[in-house]
Amino acid sequence: MENNTFKSVTFGGFDKQDVIAYIERTAREAAAVQEKLQQENDGLKAETEALRGQVDGLQAQLEVLRTEHERLSAALESQTSRARELEPIKPEAERLAAEVERLRPDAEAYAQFRERIGAIECEARKRAADLEASTQETLRQMVDQFRGRYAELMTTFDATAAHVTSELRKVEVNLTQLPRALDQNNVELNELAAVLNRGEETK
Repeated sequence: MENNTFKSVTFGGFDKQDVIAYIERTAREAAAVQEKLQQENDGLKAETEALRGQVDGLQAQLEVLRTEHERLSAALESQTSRARELEPIKPEAERLAAEVERLRPDAEAYAQFRERIGAIECEARKRAADLEASTQETLRQMVDQFRGRYAELMTTFDATAAHVTSELRKVEVNLTQLPRALDQNNVELNELAAVLNRGEETK
């Protein structure tokens, strides 16, 4: 809050126009601070929404991978079941066993891929949660800062308004008493003129 020096007027107090200009400038500054905080708030909300969209996209990909995993698991189970059914036929069983071994690396690669996707999902959720918590804390600090700024401005405004009102009342009292003072001065001038006239007559 900048310090302001108001020009004094003839009969005490401060210049009314200076006080009004200071109040208007203070109001404009408060409005600018509020607008800036609102813009920052909107930007943080947009960033949070973007991250939520990314999390939703990763969750959709995870659902696709889960479906594929279920399909592959069902296919593997089917192959295993067939192998058991064909156990009496050893050559055919060996062929199926070889097929299973051929598919095993793909299954293991898929399991590793699934673990990676799980880790990515956990990391994305953690990042989203951390960002949301950070955003809320930032917004809370901004709101507290704005409230403090607003309270400070209102305190200054109230004090200034009270001082201006007091000074205006003093001016009003001085103006009320001014005619009486002028009349008294006029009486004293008349008396002085009379004394001077008597002195001239005496000469």
